Amino acid sequence: MIPVLLGVTFIVFFILALTPGDPAAIVLGDGATPELLAQTREELGLNHPIVVRYFLYMKNALQGDLGVSYRNKIDVMDTVLDRFPATCILALAGIFVALLIGIPTGIISAKRQYTLLDYSTTVLSLIGVAMPNFWFGLVVVLIFSLRLGWLPSQGMGEGLVPLLRSLVLPALTLGTGCAATIVRMTRSSMLEVIRQDYISTARSKGISEHLVTTRHMMRNALIPIITAVGLQFGHLLGGAMLTETIFSWPGLGRLMVESIKSKDMPLVLGSVIFLAVMFSLVNLAVDIIYAFVDPRIKSQFQGR
Repeated sequence: MIPVLLGVTFIVFFILALTPGDPAAIVLGDGATPELLAQTREELGLNHPIVVRYFLYMKNALQGDLGVSYRNKIDVMDTVLDRFPATCILALAGIFVALLIGIPTGIISAKRQYTLLDYSTTVLSLIGVAMPNFWFGLVVVLIFSLRLGWLPSQGMGEGLVPLLRSLVLPALTLGTGCAATIVRMTRSSMLEVIRQDYISTARSKGISEHLVTTRHMMRNALIPIITAVGLQFGHLLGGAMLTETIFSWPGLGRLMVESIKSKDMPLVLGSVIFLAVMFSLVNLAVDIIYAFVDPRIKSQFQGR
C-alpha cells in the first residue's frame, strides 16, 4: 500500500507544485503586501525546494499528520473525515444502481445470446462505457429537474426522504456508467459457465431454470463479477469529482475540486491519500469475499 501512496502523492504533488499560481497570494487575496506574502510563504514552507517540501510532507503524512489547510487553517484529516460520508453514501447508491441494472441485464443477454435483445444490450453497454458522466448528469438534470420538476438537482437533503430524493439523480449518473461495465462482465462470465457440462446435467435432472441460473450459473460466474464491482466501487469513491460538482454534492470529490482551484496542496494531498487507502481496502475486501464465494480459493489460502 505504501508504494502506491508514494507514487500517487508524488505525481499529484509535483503537478500541483508546477501549476501556475502562488498559494500564498490565493490565500491572502489581491490586497496583500509583498512583506505579508513573503511571511506567508515562509509559514507555509513554500520557500523550500519542491523535493524537500515533498519529503517533509510525506514524513509527516506517514506519521498520521496530513497537515493544515492553506485556506481555512483547519486540520486536513478532520475536513476529509467530515466530507467522506457524503461521498460514501453517493458511491454506495451508485453501485446499487449499477448492480440493479447490470447483473440482471447481463444474465438475460447471456441467456439470449445472438438475439436482438443481446445485440441491443451490447450496443447500449458500449454507449454507456463511452458516455461521459458529466454529460449524462447534465441531461438528467435538464429532464427530471428543470423540465419535469420531479427531483432536486443541487445539494444533499437533510432527513431520510429529502436525502433519497436528492440522491436519485447523482446516483443514476454514476451508476449508469458502471452498469455498462458490469453488464459486459456479467454477460462474458455467464457465457463461459452456460457451456459447461454440469449445467446440461443439472437441466437434464429436471431442475428448474431459475435454480439452474441462481445456484449453478451465477455462483460459478461470480468471481469476475465481484472483481468488476470492487473496481467500480473504488472508482466511484475516487472518481465522483465531476458528478459531485454538477450536483453540488458536499463530498470529498467536490472538496478536491475546490482545493485544486485554490492550490490548497495539503487538502488535495490529504484527500488523495485517504482515497488511495480506501481503494486499497476495497480491493482487500474483494479478495476476502472471494474466499466466501469460491471454496477452492479458501482451501488454497489454508494450504499455504
